[in-house]
This record gives sequence, structure tokens and C-alpha cells, in this order.
Amino acid sequence: MENWQTVLFVTMRNNNVNKFVTCIIYISWIFIGNFILLNLFLAILLDSFLEENDDERDEHQIAEHKKQKRLRAFEKKKRKDANTVYMSTN
Repeated sequence: MENWQTVLFVTMRNNNVNKFVTCIIYISWIFIGNFILLNLFLAILLDSFLEENDDERDEHQIAEHKKQKRLRAFEKKKRKDANTVYMSTN
């Protein structure tokens, strides 16, 4: 988007081109170019936010898995202790 005005002025000074068509081309080029550039920027920005959410979700799943593993180990130890007490009373 730098120095597009000078290209426009040079083109408009040329007597061999239709000035109306030239204006339409440049205006559409600016709007379409900015639209595409803005969409690319937003896509990159949204992608980075989604990656952060994926990382947080993965960390949460890992923590939940560790918590369940500890709970199962605790219950297994509790059953083993209960069997030991039952066996020692018989």
C-alpha cells in the first residue's frame, strides 16, 4: 500500500487510458487487497488463539488422567489393606 498514489497519478495523466476504468481498477484493487490482507492477519491471530486453547485442554486432560490414576492407586491400596486386615483376623 505504499506509493500507490504516484502510480495512480501517472496512470491518470496518460491520455491513452480510460480514466473511469482506471479509477475502478485502482479502487477495487485497494479494497480487495486490504480485505485479503485483513483476513490473513485475522486468520493468523485466530489460529494462535486456538493453539493456546488446545494446549490448555491438553494440560487439563493430562492433569485429570493423573488424578484418576492416583485415585485408582489409592483404592487399590485401600482394598489391599482391607484384605490384609481380613486375613490377619482369620
